[in-house]
Amino acid sequence: MKRLLLAAALLAVSIPQAGAVWWLENDYAFGSNGLKKNSLTVFRKTSRAFTSGLNVSFYKDNAAYDERIYSARLPLMYSGPTYFVSLKPFLYPVAPSTRSGAYGGKLYALVSLDEGGDESFTHLVFSGAWARQKAFFGDAAAPERKEFSQYAFELQAEKAFYGQFFFLASAAGFTAPGNGASNANLVTPVLDQAELAHLGTFRHITAIPEWVLAAQIARNMRPEYDSHLYAGYSKISFRDAGHANSLVGGLKLNLNEKSTLDLAYNAYKAQGTDWKSYYKLLLQLFF
Repeated sequence: MKRLLLAAALLAVSIPQAGAVWWLENDYAFGSNGLKKNSLTVFRKTSRAFTSGLNVSFYKDNAAYDERIYSARLPLMYSGPTYFVSLKPFLYPVAPSTRSGAYGGKLYALVSLDEGGDESFTHLVFSGAWARQKAFFGDAAAPERKEFSQYAFELQAEKAFYGQFFFLASAAGFTAPGNGASNANLVTPVLDQAELAHLGTFRHITAIPEWVLAAQIARNMRPEYDSHLYAGYSKISFRDAGHANSLVGGLKLNLNEKSTLDLAYNAYKAQGTDWKSYYKLLLQLFF
């Protein structure tokens, strides 16, 4: 979802206004442990500054989430000359298989510190997110369903040189959940923690993080090839649990003036487990 909003931010400020502009995104991921994750979004640019959207998605695997977990989002975006603001409310209806659900929102603000005529720029991004979860936790033999809240705060810095090289670094912190919830006693919560901050992985993460550090680098291959190569790394420290490392590499292709395709690979390793492999296909269609 993070990449989805960043792409929407770029589109909101770069697409020429010619009445209402629509585009669709389909983000599909699959891989280890039978992961299947699909997200479909429609965006509408209602004015030069304002863009709205609607997203629905699901994930499932062969472990604790063998039934589909559905969710929905309503991204709202506003762009100015040197800034960009988005608000993303989200909802996870109570899933019949887990009897867990969640809702909340994320506020995201990008400020441009400089915009050079040579396509160089420096961006700072600030975001804050809140979620309210309903899940079972406590004694595994007799779990009790309760509600608890989470908060996350994130800072990002992005630097581009001549429209050819792009560097991104981010750091996020998560507050301790309320009502006594912890990774030691939670039973199949459904909220993907990527709703709250950038985690740098394609799989769903329902364990509660404490902090995340991430970095990305990208290379624009134009004019020889109309594409971008990118790679990233993130380290996730979980609250009252171990940590995880994630590596991402991908290629984004501009197929034609009306479509793009993003092909990517993610290697993920939680402490004490083997490396897992995940793959992603992101297709954008413009109308």
